[in-house]
Amino acid sequence: MSVDDGYDDDAHCKSLLMKPGDLVYVQCRLAMRKTYLQSYASRKATIARAAAPTHGQVPEDVDRSLRNDAFCNYDESVKLSIQPDAEDILAVGAYDKCSATREQLQQDISAWTGANSVTFTQGERAIVIAQNVEAIREGRAVARGPNYAAGDPALAPQ
Repeated sequence: MSVDDGYDDDAHCKSLLMKPGDLVYVQCRLAMRKTYLQSYASRKATIARAAAPTHGQVPEDVDRSLRNDAFCNYDESVKLSIQPDAEDILAVGAYDKCSATREQLQQDISAWTGANSVTFTQGERAIVIAQNVEAIREGRAVARGPNYAAGDPALAPQ
């Protein structure tokens, strides 16, 4: 199954009796795209470039915390994508809902590097919120099925 082909994704999710517009349909379609894994990989690469030269490879506990935080932000963004509010407001809301996973990530980074991890997460905040905006846009785009026309005001969330 091609993750780039919206029609294959649509057919798969519909075969599971999900309907365009339902949150579970949106989650199914986006899960097939593996968007959250792309966000996680991007964040991990940034951390590795910054910290690995001094502290070695990203340890398993940091990797796990990062994956959990990436998934939390993605999941909360997708859940909020069906709301009519502005995407930047929803993206910050999703970020705020992930405070527990972010705190765990801060603890693990601090244990690994000895550095002030709050500074790290504050520096990463804009990146995560931008990824949340993209997840919201993607969620809205698939909410109506593969025929959704991005930018068409008639299909925009109400």
